[in-house]
Parts: sequence; C-alpha cells; structure tokens
Amino acid sequence: MDSVAVVERFGLDARVRAWLEEAERLPEPVRALEVPVGAAASRVLDLFALGAQDRAEVEALWPGSRDARGEWPPELWHLVGCMYRRLCADADLAVGRWRDWPTLVDAEDPRVRVASLWAFAARVPGHFEAQAALGVDRSVTEATLADVGVQVARSRRMFGRLGLETAAWVAAQFRGRLFWVGGLQFEPGLLTDQGGVEWYPRAEAARLGPGMARGDLGLRLHIPTGGLDPASVDEALGRARGFAREQLGFDPVVATCTSWLLDPQWARVLGEGSNIVGFQRRFTLVGRGQPGESDVFRFVFGMPRVDVAAAPRRTRLERAVVERLESGGAWQVRTGWLRLPE
Repeated sequence: MDSVAVVERFGLDARVRAWLEEAERLPEPVRALEVPVGAAASRVLDLFALGAQDRAEVEALWPGSRDARGEWPPELWHLVGCMYRRLCADADLAVGRWRDWPTLVDAEDPRVRVASLWAFAARVPGHFEAQAALGVDRSVTEATLADVGVQVARSRRMFGRLGLETAAWVAAQFRGRLFWVGGLQFEPGLLTDQGGVEWYPRAEAARLGPGMARGDLGLRLHIPTGGLDPASVDEALGRARGFAREQLGFDPVVATCTSWLLDPQWARVLGEGSNIVGFQRRFTLVGRGQPGESDVFRFVFGMPRVDVAAAPRRTRLERAVVERLESGGAWQVRTGWLRLPE
C-alpha cells in the first residue's frame, strides 16, 4: 500500500500525495497505531467534545462499528497511518516551526474528511504522557482537547457536512503548542515575523526591554469561540505567566495576539461598549497588518470564501463587515501585544 493507491481510491490531489509520500519516509512510531475501540473510543470522544450530530456520524464511521462504513479499506488505514506517523514525528518540533496538514474537506468519503481525527484519537494516550512529562496539569490537557470538537463544528458550519478542515491547527496541540487556559488559548511562540504575525525590527524591539527582543519566547493568544467576556480574559491573562513558568518552563514577559479582531476599524462601527473593542484596548499594535477579509468571513459568517453578495446581514457585526466592503473599504488582521502581569 502506498500514497498512489490512496490518492486514486479517494480522488485526492497531487498536494495530498506529496504530503503522504513525505510521511511514508518518516520513522516508525515507538507506539504503533492503535485506534481506540469500545469504551476507550467513547472516552476519547468525550474528551474531543464533539457536538451531538458530529459524534453520531463519527461513531458510525469508526472502525469496527456496526455501520458498513466501519469496514475500512486498506487505503483508509494507510491514510490514517501516515497522519499518525506525522503526528508522532512532530512531537518535538521546535517552537516557531509550523506543519501543514491536508484539509481533505472536498473528499466524498466522510471517513477521509475526518481521517485525521483517528490519528489524533490514537495519539491521545501518548499525548497525556508527553504533557505530564512537561509538567502540564491534566485538566489543561483535557480542556485543550475539547478544541477538537470546536474545529469539527466549524468545518460543518462552513462546508455543511462532517469534516475537519483545520487538522493542522489541532495537530499543533499534540506537539505542545496550544493550551486552553480559562477564557483564552496560549501558544508558545517566538517574537518575530511569521505568517500573519508581526514584530518590531531588531533595534526597536531591543529598546522595549528584556524579554521583548526579536527571537525571544512569548505567548501567542488565541480567542476561542465566544471567548471575549472581559472577566474571563482578565482571569486567563492573570494565569498566563505563572502557567508558562510552572508548566512550560519559560517566563514570558509579553503576549501577542494576531487577529481580525484587532483591526482598529471595529471601534468606529461597534463603539466602546463592545467586547471586541474592549479586547482591542488591551493591546499595542505593531506592524502594518495583513489583508483580513478571508478571516472575517470565516469567523463572522462561517464562509470559507469572501462572498459579499451571499453574506447575511442579521447582526450589527455582519452589517458592519458587508457595508465596509461595499463602500470600497477593507478589513485587516493586526498583531498587538501586551505585557503579562506577574
């Protein structure tokens, strides 16, 4: 069995084939692929916190289920095996490195669209062991695993069917790059320009003081769905530095956030009483920003592509997005930073 057979069986493209071929060349994992079944599978699905519809559909697809789709062909096992091999090989990927994963949302076979889910499920026991070795509290690991269900739900909202478009994002937590602590998610990251993240030039950053230089370790903040309640944000920020010191082994001075939520234009359309604007006020902006329309459409409308004509206008936020674009304006993703409290 090889990537050619997988691609032909499921109608996947050349990019997926290249990704699989690279995974095939990785070392065999120390812990062999073992997709949990029975009670063990139920415990993993509880941790993943899938919505009712998503869970029911995933359970029907699970290997060994009573559904006919629980009889997996060799090509599907090979696909999941390559994903698991990649996941294990990247367990110690250096901070600052990113690993793309295939999205597979266009595949007709629903088992392929969520193939990464079984690789993640098989990795859960090893993941708990790795997190414990780092000193991460089990409650934090469990809370973070619940983001799997958030991502599956987001895929359904965008594409109208079961899938896991953001497998690369979920994979990051399995290499210790994402921790859900209170009202925010924390990601250890370097203060540098990377993707949409921006930071100051070297001389300017050095003038900001210790812990602020280019290449220093900080925390990147991510906002879970509905996670802008001011009290929850305050509580999470109050825990951030101690969490990093005690459980991740470094003492970050600064946290950054790179998001469409930090576009200053929101203050003009939403006003000071908005949680979005209140969240913005915590940060000092850096850099010039990146085009943000794609992110806005994903997170505000649940649409995978920018389509002004098809966008609903039910809420003030939705109307603000559309009206600005119709008037010739634009939205940005901006990076901001704040000093973490002791």
